[in-house]
Amino acid sequence: MNIIGKHIALRALEPEDLDYLYHTENHPNFSLFGEPHPPYSKWLLKDYIAQAHKSIYEVQQIRLVIEHRKDHKAIGLIDLFDFDPRNKRAALGVLISDDDYRRKGFARQAAKLMIKHAFSELGLHQVYALVASDNDASRGLFDSLNFESSGVIKQWWRKDADAYQDMLLFQIFKPE
Repeated sequence: MNIIGKHIALRALEPEDLDYLYHTENHPNFSLFGEPHPPYSKWLLKDYIAQAHKSIYEVQQIRLVIEHRKDHKAIGLIDLFDFDPRNKRAALGVLISDDDYRRKGFARQAAKLMIKHAFSELGLHQVYALVASDNDASRGLFDSLNFESSGVIKQWWRKDADAYQDMLLFQIFKPE
Protein backbone atom coordinates (compact mmCIF):
# COMPACT_ATOMS: atom_id res chain seq x y z
CA MET A 1 0.00 0.00 0.00
CA ASN A 2 1.31 3.41 -0.97
CA ILE A 3 -0.53 6.67 -0.49
CA ILE A 4 1.28 9.53 -2.19
CA GLY A 5 1.19 13.15 -1.01
CA LYS A 6 3.00 16.27 -2.14
CA HIS A 7 6.05 15.89 0.14
CA ILE A 8 5.51 12.51 1.76
CA ALA A 9 4.33 9.01 0.99
CA LEU A 10 2.60 6.63 3.35
CA ARG A 11 3.88 3.16 2.63
CA ALA A 12 3.73 -0.32 4.04
CA LEU A 13 6.37 -1.53 6.44
CA GLU A 14 9.23 -3.30 4.68
CA PRO A 15 11.91 -5.66 6.08
CA GLU A 16 14.42 -2.80 5.59
CA ASP A 17 12.47 -0.81 8.22
CA LEU A 18 13.49 -3.17 11.03
CA ASP A 19 16.22 -0.94 12.50
CA TYR A 20 14.03 2.18 12.21
CA LEU A 21 11.10 0.43 13.88
CA TYR A 22 13.38 -1.02 16.59
CA HIS A 23 14.76 2.44 17.41
CA THR A 24 11.35 4.15 17.31
CA GLU A 25 9.39 1.55 19.29
CA ASN A 26 12.06 1.41 22.01
CA HIS A 27 12.74 5.15 22.26
CA PRO A 28 11.56 6.38 25.70
CA ASN A 29 10.20 9.66 24.29
CA PHE A 30 7.94 7.85 21.86
CA SER A 31 6.21 5.37 24.15
CA LEU A 32 2.47 5.82 24.19
CA PHE A 33 1.72 8.67 26.60
CA GLY A 34 4.85 7.80 28.54
CA GLU A 35 3.46 4.37 29.33
CA PRO A 36 6.37 2.01 29.96
CA HIS A 37 6.58 -1.30 28.14
CA PRO A 38 9.25 -3.95 27.95
CA PRO A 39 11.73 -3.35 25.13
CA TYR A 40 10.62 -4.82 21.82
CA SER A 41 13.12 -7.28 20.38
CA LYS A 42 14.19 -7.23 16.76
CA TRP A 43 12.81 -10.76 16.47
CA LEU A 44 9.35 -9.59 17.61
CA LEU A 45 9.43 -6.55 15.31
CA LYS A 46 10.61 -8.66 12.37
CA ASP A 47 7.59 -10.91 12.90
CA TYR A 48 5.35 -7.82 13.20
CA ILE A 49 6.64 -6.50 9.85
CA ALA A 50 6.05 -9.93 8.28
CA GLN A 51 2.41 -9.79 9.46
CA ALA A 52 1.85 -6.14 8.46
CA HIS A 53 0.27 -7.13 5.14
CA LYS A 54 -2.82 -8.48 6.90
CA SER A 55 -6.15 -6.74 6.52
CA ILE A 56 -7.39 -4.20 9.05
CA TYR A 57 -10.33 -6.58 9.49
CA GLU A 58 -7.93 -9.26 10.74
CA VAL A 59 -5.67 -7.23 13.01
CA GLN A 60 -7.75 -4.09 13.75
CA GLN A 61 -4.82 -1.87 12.78
CA ILE A 62 -2.96 -0.33 9.85
CA ARG A 63 0.53 1.01 10.47
CA LEU A 64 2.33 2.83 7.69
CA VAL A 65 5.72 4.49 7.42
CA ILE A 66 5.76 8.21 6.68
CA GLU A 67 8.50 8.61 4.11
CA HIS A 68 9.89 11.94 2.94
CA ARG A 69 9.64 11.73 -0.84
CA LYS A 70 12.66 13.88 -1.67
CA ASP A 71 15.01 12.23 0.85
CA HIS A 72 13.47 8.72 0.62
CA LYS A 73 13.82 8.61 4.39
CA ALA A 74 11.47 7.18 7.01
CA ILE A 75 10.54 10.16 9.20
CA GLY A 76 7.60 8.78 11.13
CA LEU A 77 4.76 6.33 11.57
CA ILE A 78 1.01 6.66 11.25
CA ASP A 79 -1.61 4.25 12.52
CA LEU A 80 -5.29 3.56 12.31
CA PHE A 81 -5.95 1.36 15.32
CA ASP A 82 -8.74 0.30 17.67
CA PHE A 83 -10.67 -0.41 14.46
CA ASP A 84 -14.38 -1.03 15.08
CA PRO A 85 -16.01 -2.30 11.85
CA ARG A 86 -19.51 -2.42 13.33
CA ASN A 87 -19.48 1.25 14.29
CA LYS A 88 -17.21 2.21 11.38
CA ARG A 89 -14.57 4.05 13.38
CA ALA A 90 -10.88 3.89 14.19
CA ALA A 91 -8.37 5.85 16.24
CA LEU A 92 -5.58 7.79 14.56
CA GLY A 93 -2.03 8.06 15.82
CA VAL A 94 0.80 9.92 14.12
CA LEU A 95 4.46 10.34 15.06
CA ILE A 96 7.21 12.28 13.35
CA SER A 97 10.25 10.67 14.95
CA ASP A 98 13.00 12.72 13.32
CA ASP A 99 13.49 16.16 14.93
CA ASP A 100 14.65 17.66 11.62
CA TYR A 101 11.20 16.99 10.12
CA ARG A 102 9.00 18.14 13.02
CA ARG A 103 6.84 21.26 12.85
CA LYS A 104 7.09 21.36 9.07
CA GLY A 105 3.58 20.11 8.24
CA PHE A 106 4.48 16.47 7.59
CA ALA A 107 2.28 15.09 10.42
CA ARG A 108 -0.63 17.16 9.13
CA GLN A 109 -0.11 15.96 5.55
CA ALA A 110 0.17 12.33 6.70
CA ALA A 111 -2.97 12.61 8.82
CA LYS A 112 -4.93 14.18 5.95
CA LEU A 113 -3.90 11.33 3.65
CA MET A 114 -4.79 8.66 6.22
CA ILE A 115 -8.15 10.27 7.02
CA LYS A 116 -9.01 10.43 3.31
CA HIS A 117 -8.07 6.74 3.02
CA ALA A 118 -10.18 5.88 6.07
CA PHE A 119 -13.27 7.55 4.65
CA SER A 120 -12.95 6.73 0.95
CA GLU A 121 -11.31 3.28 0.98
CA LEU A 122 -12.35 1.81 4.32
CA GLY A 123 -15.79 3.41 4.47
CA LEU A 124 -15.36 4.64 8.03
CA HIS A 125 -17.90 7.01 9.55
CA GLN A 126 -15.46 8.62 11.96
CA VAL A 127 -11.83 8.85 12.98
CA TYR A 128 -10.91 9.86 16.51
CA ALA A 129 -7.83 10.63 18.55
CA LEU A 130 -7.06 10.69 22.24
CA VAL A 131 -4.54 13.38 23.09
CA ALA A 132 -2.82 14.02 26.42
CA SER A 133 -4.14 17.29 27.83
CA ASP A 134 -0.63 18.76 28.02
CA ASN A 135 0.34 17.81 24.44
CA ASP A 136 -0.03 21.21 22.77
CA ALA A 137 1.51 20.07 19.47
CA SER A 138 -1.01 17.25 19.01
CA ARG A 139 -3.89 19.46 20.09
CA GLY A 140 -2.85 21.99 17.46
CA LEU A 141 -2.54 19.27 14.82
CA PHE A 142 -6.06 17.95 15.35
CA ASP A 143 -7.51 21.46 15.58
CA SER A 144 -5.86 22.30 12.24
CA LEU A 145 -7.44 19.20 10.69
CA ASN A 146 -10.93 20.33 11.77
CA PHE A 147 -11.39 17.61 14.34
CA GLU A 148 -14.06 18.46 16.90
CA SER A 149 -12.93 18.59 20.50
CA SER A 150 -15.59 16.34 22.03
CA GLY A 151 -14.62 16.21 25.68
CA VAL A 152 -12.18 15.36 28.41
CA ILE A 153 -11.70 11.87 29.75
CA LYS A 154 -10.54 12.46 33.30
CA GLN A 155 -7.52 10.65 34.73
CA TRP A 156 -7.47 8.24 31.77
CA TRP A 157 -3.75 7.39 31.49
CA ARG A 158 -1.49 6.53 34.38
CA LYS A 159 1.63 8.71 34.06
CA ASP A 160 3.50 7.21 36.97
CA ALA A 161 2.83 5.43 40.24
CA ASP A 162 0.63 8.17 41.70
CA ALA A 163 -0.33 10.48 38.82
CA TYR A 164 -2.97 10.21 36.13
CA GLN A 165 -3.29 12.18 32.89
CA ASP A 166 -6.49 13.63 31.46
CA MET A 167 -7.05 12.84 27.79
CA LEU A 168 -8.86 14.98 25.24
CA LEU A 169 -11.15 13.31 22.73
CA PHE A 170 -11.04 14.63 19.15
CA GLN A 171 -13.35 13.37 16.39
CA ILE A 172 -13.84 13.95 12.69
CA PHE A 173 -16.76 12.56 10.72
CA LYS A 174 -17.04 11.49 7.11
CA PRO A 175 -18.25 14.40 5.02
CA GLU A 176 -21.73 13.88 3.63
